[in-house]
Amino acid sequence: MFSNVLKSEWLKLKHSKVVFIVLASPVLATIIGLFSTMHVPEHQWLGTITTMILAHSAIFLPLLTGVFAALICRHEHSGGSWKQVLTLPVSRLQIYFAKFIVILFLLTLTQTAFLIATWVAGTLKGFSDPFPFVNVLMSVGVGWLACLPLIALQLWLATMLTSFAGPSVVNVMLTFPAVIIANSPLFGPLYPWAHPLLGMTQALSYSLGGDAGFLDSAVTFYVVMISSLALFTVVGSVHFQRREWV
Repeated sequence: MFSNVLKSEWLKLKHSKVVFIVLASPVLATIIGLFSTMHVPEHQWLGTITTMILAHSAIFLPLLTGVFAALICRHEHSGGSWKQVLTLPVSRLQIYFAKFIVILFLLTLTQTAFLIATWVAGTLKGFSDPFPFVNVLMSVGVGWLACLPLIALQLWLATMLTSFAGPSVVNVMLTFPAVIIANSPLFGPLYPWAHPLLGMTQALSYSLGGDAGFLDSAVTFYVVMISSLALFTVVGSVHFQRREWV
């Protein structure tokens, strides 16, 4: 039954041009990477990859998680069909987590496309050194994990605010300060919109044997990330279960 719920959620996105949204950040990051002038003499790829990761993780990735969450709830909001959906012979938790999994899948596609985009940018710039696949993969993977609390929070907002625009506006307003907040050792790890930037930059630096990320304590970051994921998931799902839809 849960597989049918997942299939239903995916079908709702069929005519939403979601592919273009998934590819938006990787394409924009590729353009930024092609025009990047950052140069690291001892590592041909590093300047371009770092520029692309900063743009992707600081702005585009947090924005996309909000768009995905708003998009997955848009059908019910616009059609006023929440009550109809919730009368189906499936639990509210199944519906809620089906939406979460679809957002997670879309994020996986975006991160995979970004990994490919870094290779494309370097290849187009004529880099002769081998592509640092493992390093970029580690950064992409940690960035994926760092988005989980944000997905849980954004899905909660998307089900709480009864329009596509509402959660999107909130997301935009809270995304742009993340670049500044990420520089704070105290507030950076506590701010979900800064998590993708913190995770991807730190993972890339660590994979290269350095420590040039924004984090003072990786342990604190991961503890906060796991705790906030649990908190937002529980609060969001409980709210969804108890809400009276009109």
